[in-house]
Amino acid sequence: MLTPKKKITKKELKHDPLLDSLEKGKEFYEENSKQIVTGISVVIVVFLLGWGWMNNIQSTKNEAMLANTKTTIAAIQGVNSNVFAELEQIIDEYGSNDEVAQSALLLGTAKMDSGDFIGAEELFSTLANSSDKQLKVAGKLKLAYLAEKQADHAAAAALYQTVANLDEGWVSDNARLQAGYAYLAAGDATQARNIVTSMLDEEPTGNLKEQLEYLSGKLLEK
Repeated sequence: MLTPKKKITKKELKHDPLLDSLEKGKEFYEENSKQIVTGISVVIVVFLLGWGWMNNIQSTKNEAMLANTKTTIAAIQGVNSNVFAELEQIIDEYGSNDEVAQSALLLGTAKMDSGDFIGAEELFSTLANSSDKQLKVAGKLKLAYLAEKQADHAAAAALYQTVANLDEGWVSDNARLQAGYAYLAAGDATQARNIVTSMLDEEPTGNLKEQLEYLSGKLLEK
């Protein structure tokens, strides 16, 4: 048996919760329309700025990669004055971008070869402080080699040792070997001997073993 529907009175209709909510919402909007429109506009502007910024980052990244690639190809034939100038321009424009790391290495090496050790150190230090592990390794190795060129063998040994401690396979193994040579050049035969002993205990093979045995022979002369 169907239950007869309750008839809604005008009083109840007037105070229907949904209608009341809609009415209050309408009143709130009318009273605060300027603030609401302003708030929405701000959100839209912030979104558009963020979207544009992200697109700009991607565009800059692509431009940096293209410039880096073109200059690297040109440098394969030799770093002449034109290539040097192009490298300088790329670093000036995209220096904070990891995509131009190869250009930074090339320019730093060119500066080092020309005797501009301060300029080379600045570029290599930027790479050595990178959050990217490979760039960090490359930068530290270049700084170590630069220190050796300036006969600061103790500093070179310390830098090689930091790369060795990164545990990057054969790169770190060779860095340990170079640290041994640098310690020997710095007059610290004890540190060099410790490195040789610990590495020979690991039973290396091939060229690494030959290099360690050669360094061991040099230490016997001391």
